[in-house]
Amino acid sequence: MKLLLLLSLLISCRVLAFVELEDRKALEVEGEKLTPFWAQEYIGADLVKEEMRQIPGLVKVPVSVYDIGFEKDHIKLTRDIEVDTASGGMGEVGYGGHGTSVASLLNWPGMVSASEVVDFVQLRRVSPDIFYYSALQEVKSMPVRPWIISNSMGWETAEVTGYARQADQMGIIWVMAAGNSHPLKIQDHERLAPVISVGSYSPRGLQTIYSQESDRLDILAPGDDYQAAIDGMGQRALFGATSGATPLVTATIANVKSLLPSLGRSEIEFLLKKTALASFHSLYLPDNKTGLLNSYKAWKVAERLFAICGKDEACLQQQIRNGRNYVFKEARLTAKVEGVCAGKTVLAKQEMNDLRRQYFLNPQITRYARLLSCAYGNEGYSVNADNYDSMVLIQSDPVAMQAKVRRQAVRAVQKNHVNSGALRDVQILDDSFREALVLALKDGHALYPSRAREFLEKYDQTGRVELSDRSKISKKSSKKTVK
Repeated sequence: MKLLLLLSLLISCRVLAFVELEDRKALEVEGEKLTPFWAQEYIGADLVKEEMRQIPGLVKVPVSVYDIGFEKDHIKLTRDIEVDTASGGMGEVGYGGHGTSVASLLNWPGMVSASEVVDFVQLRRVSPDIFYYSALQEVKSMPVRPWIISNSMGWETAEVTGYARQADQMGIIWVMAAGNSHPLKIQDHERLAPVISVGSYSPRGLQTIYSQESDRLDILAPGDDYQAAIDGMGQRALFGATSGATPLVTATIANVKSLLPSLGRSEIEFLLKKTALASFHSLYLPDNKTGLLNSYKAWKVAERLFAICGKDEACLQQQIRNGRNYVFKEARLTAKVEGVCAGKTVLAKQEMNDLRRQYFLNPQITRYARLLSCAYGNEGYSVNADNYDSMVLIQSDPVAMQAKVRRQAVRAVQKNHVNSGALRDVQILDDSFREALVLALKDGHALYPSRAREFLEKYDQTGRVELSDRSKISKKSSKKTVK
């Protein structure tokens, strides 16, 4: 009996080795398994929170959230503030839920949130091009002004750009969702605003099919439609898109500013870009070179800067641009971790987290991503494994990475995965994709006939892009070459 109980415990630990023991089941994405807190894991949010709990004296960071409504009963508040509900309250399903889900990603117990130092000082409905004026006027008279505004709603008028400039002049960092209407470009009044602009990427590491882009896009965070969050009823929910990516970036900035309050928008923007993980689209898109959010490395650099400068602003402004502060020594991993690809070994949580820390601090060393791919694969999380396999190929073999995306695009057509990130950029696909579309239309198994025809027309009107080995991301240079 004791042996059976021990085996049962070992099996249960095997399934949950990589995530906090919370009651969420693995997700199924395109017929494969994904860890329930993948978005939080991919940026290292859990590791950051774990380390921050050991540091006394961190300040709470005042944050405003502009959205389409909230449900106060299901938001973790540290002070009693007025909270805007949706226009119809709980009766209008999903309205208050959007803002509540955003808030849960910023500050909520357990794995859901990316921060534990967020102090909500303003939760306002903006819906989407009105009420910005009154929200900002309120900020001007607040005894505790926000240091950061998290804005997962779009701007329909250029007027809001002026409000963003006012906030910027007050030293407030405005974090804005880039929008979900790709291939439409981000409008100039949003593109040129003094904000941190956020796009989203999918569980496989590819930019989401709907995330808009521009030459001013600052960072991509994990979004898609599979984020673990809390809804307007206080229930576990799935969230995502650029609305869900934005609070992950806001939370990362809050964590950094809890240690270094004086950092402004330009310094934070530099930090996010300098610590970002390499993205596949940066190898072939002419303007969008945006990397993927690396919250853990951003935090560790902030710790290093604090050790060097304390809170000396002049020192911080100089040292944050010193490349040496972004270089971390490799730490020794156990033989069990180093050999994880040799069999079906399942890592313990601490072993996994040690490996993840090395990956975040040294993402240019592809060995760590390869080990992570094996570790996730050994537990049956094939989507996570695929993501880390891509992180290897992006740097070591762009040609193989392109071939992989082409296979995924064909499979997406065959399996009706209409929102697969592999379908986003048809210029990198080949005629196998076209043939799959034609066959699907002929046999009546198309994604949706109209979508299939749309993809077919787009493919025929778009030139081809072939990556070469020269597209590799070099450790010494950020230049990318497309043949």
